[in-house]
Amino acid sequence: MAIKSLTITEEAYNLLKRFKYEEESFTEAILRIGKGKSSAIDKYFGILKLSEKEAEEWKNKIKKRRKEVDTEFKQRLNKFRNILPSQK
Repeated sequence: MAIKSLTITEEAYNLLKRFKYEEESFTEAILRIGKGKSSAIDKYFGILKLSEKEAEEWKNKIKKRRKEVDTEFKQRLNKFRNILPSQK
């Protein structure tokens, strides 16, 4: 097993020390903590089997919906600005 030295701040050391179990080495603590952490993308990566065409269609639908949501938000914001008394 290769061994590497790390330089970390005292704050990082103290945080890691709090998460470490009493009988556990720092290496074991880092491995334990790291195993449980994966992003949502990692978790679901590759779950959809899309063709290039289907992927492009999804992308376009998402862009369209984002624009719609942005427009709806701006409309609601303007509505509330008209309802609320102006702040001067």
